[in-house]
Amino acid sequence: MGISGFIKKEFLLVFSALLALISLFFVPFDTVLSYDYMRITKTICTLLFFLLIVAGLKECRALDYLAQKAVGNLKTTRALCLTLIMLPFFSAMLFSNDVSLLTFVPVAIAILAMANLKERIPVVIILQTVAANIGSSLTPFGNPHNLYMFNLHDLYGFSLMEYEVTLIPIVVVGLITFLVMSFMIKNNDIEVEMKEKVEISQKPKLIVLAVMFLFAIVTVLGVIPFYITLAIMVVVFIVMMPKIFVKIDYGILFVFFFLFVFANGITNLEVIHDFIKDLMEMEPMLTTVLVSQFTSNVPSTILLQPFTDDWAAVLVGADIGGFGTPIASMASVITLRLYLLEKDCNTKRYLLTFFLINVVMLLVLIPTYIFFR
Repeated sequence: MGISGFIKKEFLLVFSALLALISLFFVPFDTVLSYDYMRITKTICTLLFFLLIVAGLKECRALDYLAQKAVGNLKTTRALCLTLIMLPFFSAMLFSNDVSLLTFVPVAIAILAMANLKERIPVVIILQTVAANIGSSLTPFGNPHNLYMFNLHDLYGFSLMEYEVTLIPIVVVGLITFLVMSFMIKNNDIEVEMKEKVEISQKPKLIVLAVMFLFAIVTVLGVIPFYITLAIMVVVFIVMMPKIFVKIDYGILFVFFFLFVFANGITNLEVIHDFIKDLMEMEPMLTTVLVSQFTSNVPSTILLQPFTDDWAAVLVGADIGGFGTPIASMASVITLRLYLLEKDCNTKRYLLTFFLINVVMLLVLIPTYIFFR
């Protein structure tokens, strides 16, 4: 892969690295050294835990097995599409929206092609993205910005219950909304024939992966220090699946670090600091939604969080802000990227469908937050 190929594939990584580098020219070195690196290290390590676990599940073919079992006996278009859409909704709660889409979008494309339903691919994978974003909003480890905000619970003083109560209205209304849109898919009788039967391999390792998953959850909840879980995970995976470390997408971890450096850098610039402060004082939730449309919701969270005591507004604003433009969330970027790899992709149709569905989500979820806050 040449330099241009690398930049095209890892655009967000390269862009975030450049932003971080540029910010260093405008901030004194002692200020750079004063950033809260321990907090961002904790978030990055926690993300690594879930990336390792999901890579292990893929190695055992557990997720492929789940997908095949879920769709194997379905007889109608609507049932098939709804099942494909709900798979990332539930899995995103546990393994993050990005990982869920990387797993289930290719599955959806392959199954819909086998069922002679290629024309349904754009709407189904877009609704999968919506479902993954909604599902991931429910848990602290469902997406990177949720995890980042939850790791600030000691700073803001909120509990897990308060955190969940803040998000439940968005999740419930979002679920109802995308289910209504899913039921608008035209219904026909179909028969899906799987090319091969998927079987779970290395079943004993699933038990170990389940234990590691529990370790990851209690670490997020603050029961076990992250560095202890990190040591345990590294040892377990070196012994059990040593090759798994080369299958991890470390790019997302570096992106998170670079964006952290960039966000801290520009918030130390007086002009930008005052401008963002004024916006956040007026309406922190809507400001987060707006900024997310141009930077995606992870950078907007890191950038805007220091400017307000209203942690709920930033949290919900980032989750809602994932809807809108194709770059409003990494999840949308991933789905679009996977779709463009298809030989017969229709980019115009995809984008029109994408904007229609995302505008509906914004129009529904923003009033939902305003009503329940």
